Amino acid sequence: MGKKASIKKYKSSVDYCVGAKAESPPKIKYNEVLTSGYFKRFYAIVVAISIIFASLGIVFIHYAEALGKADTSLFIQRATEQTKFAVEEHIKEEFITLLGAAVIAEKQHNLTIESYVLKDVISGLFRHNAFEIIGFSDSNGLAVWVDRYNMKQTADLSDEDFIRQSLAGHNTFIESHREQFGRSDVVVYSVPVYNDGSYTVRGVLFAVDPADELRNIVEHSLYAGTGMAHIIDKHGQYMLKSHSPLSLGIGNSIFELSTPLDKKIQNEISDNLMSGKDGHHELYVNGETRMVSYEPLSVNEWFVFYSVPEKMVSAGMKKVTTGAITVFITSVLVFLLLIIWVHYLNNKNRRSLEMLAFVDHLTGQRNYQKFLADAAEILQSSGEQYAVCYCDIKGFKYINDLFGRDVGDRLLQYWSNYFCEIMLEGELSGRVSGDIFVYLLKYTNRHEIETRYESAAQMLAVFPETLMYGYRPEMYGGVFINDGRNAELSLDDMLDRANMAHKKVKEECGIGRLGFYSDEMREQKLWESEVMSKMESALENGEFQLYFQPKINIQNGDELLGAEALVRWLSADYGLVTPNRFIEIFEKNGFIIKLDRYIFERVCQYYNAYLSERDSPACILSVNVSRLELMQADFVRQYSEIKEKYNIPDNHIELEFTESLVFQNHLLFRSIVSECKRHGFLCSLDDFGADYSSLNILKSIQVDVLKLDGLFFERGNNAERGREIVKNIIAMAKALNMKTVAEGVDQPEQVDQLREMGCDAVQGYVFSKPMPQSEFVIFMSQHGMVTNVH
Repeated sequence: MGKKASIKKYKSSVDYCVGAKAESPPKIKYNEVLTSGYFKRFYAIVVAISIIFASLGIVFIHYAEALGKADTSLFIQRATEQTKFAVEEHIKEEFITLLGAAVIAEKQHNLTIESYVLKDVISGLFRHNAFEIIGFSDSNGLAVWVDRYNMKQTADLSDEDFIRQSLAGHNTFIESHREQFGRSDVVVYSVPVYNDGSYTVRGVLFAVDPADELRNIVEHSLYAGTGMAHIIDKHGQYMLKSHSPLSLGIGNSIFELSTPLDKKIQNEISDNLMSGKDGHHELYVNGETRMVSYEPLSVNEWFVFYSVPEKMVSAGMKKVTTGAITVFITSVLVFLLLIIWVHYLNNKNRRSLEMLAFVDHLTGQRNYQKFLADAAEILQSSGEQYAVCYCDIKGFKYINDLFGRDVGDRLLQYWSNYFCEIMLEGELSGRVSGDIFVYLLKYTNRHEIETRYESAAQMLAVFPETLMYGYRPEMYGGVFINDGRNAELSLDDMLDRANMAHKKVKEECGIGRLGFYSDEMREQKLWESEVMSKMESALENGEFQLYFQPKINIQNGDELLGAEALVRWLSADYGLVTPNRFIEIFEKNGFIIKLDRYIFERVCQYYNAYLSERDSPACILSVNVSRLELMQADFVRQYSEIKEKYNIPDNHIELEFTESLVFQNHLLFRSIVSECKRHGFLCSLDDFGADYSSLNILKSIQVDVLKLDGLFFERGNNAERGREIVKNIIAMAKALNMKTVAEGVDQPEQVDQLREMGCDAVQGYVFSKPMPQSEFVIFMSQHGMVTNVH
């Protein structure tokens, strides 16, 4: 069972010494006392001591003021950073909400607010967000919008920047002063709405927030209301101006003041803003000193700008200074008491600033900056082993949308409080942002970490406010073990590795909710970076080589029917790289589209050079088409132009589509197959049986060839059942006038069985492994070819 970390309070104490009672001094006349050399020397010593102590007190107080000012400047900078993170997170959440609505809008044939589905979407957005207005614009800028009271308006917004930018495919966030939206002080979010199944923009979804929604985040708890917080652009113009009565600006810019700034400082601030840099300064404005700090936001080249009057920061310190001088002159005791008072005030001020800079305002626990500082100190000073954990809540955005942000906030508080209760002494937790938490946990073994994490995850799943609706929140986490073997790693490096394990768990989408970092993950990341850095030059240098694996007609004397074109990477640095080491990377970053088209053109070149003018039966070459390539609007046109460029006869090139593509977008796939066949391509369904295998859907897909996945032919306890399935699939394919090709066949007895079942062709190591182009030419010369019967 965990122990709560205790907070110790230390008290300072002062010892007092009481001497022996002195004898009564002899009575001396007042004049004599004044004029005697003894008392003159005494007065001189007292004055000297008073001056010395007063001077020391003044020096000390000035030093304390300077130290406090330095600390204050640091805390203000960190407060500015925290505000920056909060603003960016708020904007990000608003965009995610709009993008979710835009995805729903894409599915609507008529993009109108009166649509039954869109009405529900808009109603939900108004319920769970602060949006005042939500609207749509068509591709010509004609817009219609409704407000929270269901008042509808229309207007031509084609001249608006946010409409033009979103029609160009950008997510846009602007500050607006348009009276058209019913109020002048608002911010506008807009996202493109695409045509369903394509990347063409059909319109814009936009939403209007009151500027106070963002302003409240910026001005939250800033020196108890004594400071000012603005959002400005890179020219110093106010985007959101503080409502504070202390605001000194007389215009629309931080530089427009009744008393001009020092030119040097103004130029430095201006240069930093134009360069996108942060900064902090001490300014003398209208007779008072102000401490300012600014941080760049990740949108629109805007900045968070804080301004705090120096007198508000150091008012207590100045009072202490005046009192200290008097007390030091009076007596050493009062001087010591003042030191205690100064120490108390300094600590109090520090605690309030730490609350602002280091405490997460929602959970009351450490924020990310404080976690980094404390965890780094523990790792440096402690000899124990620790684990660094990075985790978040699965589908947290949808929890906010389904149950409301208040429930989402309480869920974060519930998770944070529970985990803090089970933490051991010397362990730390921190909230990064949103639903992301980080932990520094003592490590004994993996099982102990897994047990603690699973226990906490089970508590999260029974959060009362979602459990009552049958919803159980889940937590995904990644762990890096600091076992001393990686002493050179910084805390940031450890968190990156924990996050790497966290992302791996989320990508796998399995039953596991906690993953541990391994060196293989880092090696895979490094390999992905290497591949992405070399892929363009590899394509330009012809390192991607064309290979062919023959397809043998087992119903006509085992003659050559054709071949499947495959790709191998003959790297100048790594030698022969197999597809399983780079294809998935290319599918993630989109480079697969370039590679697909390059291989297709190479196949057409090969056909034109070796097959088009030979006095031999037709040979069908098949080419794989990736999911991303299939989704390109110009896919059929590009492939058809390449086919015509090399004078390839119709029905001699076969396009192989992976089975999973059928189920991702059935209607799109069916239309693309029909279009391909109109342009003279044969079409096959590859890997049939590997993933989804809905037999019912085949009746509407006019493919020419059904390729049976090699999984059907694996030996095992269910081999006989697999053969029965294959037999029936072949019979079904014949009934639908489809040819069948069995791939991944490596045993002669399998060929005999497939021949008996009526399978048309076999592709596999039983006849040939994939081979380079030159070897395939020799292979063709040694084997006969069947006539294309399609």
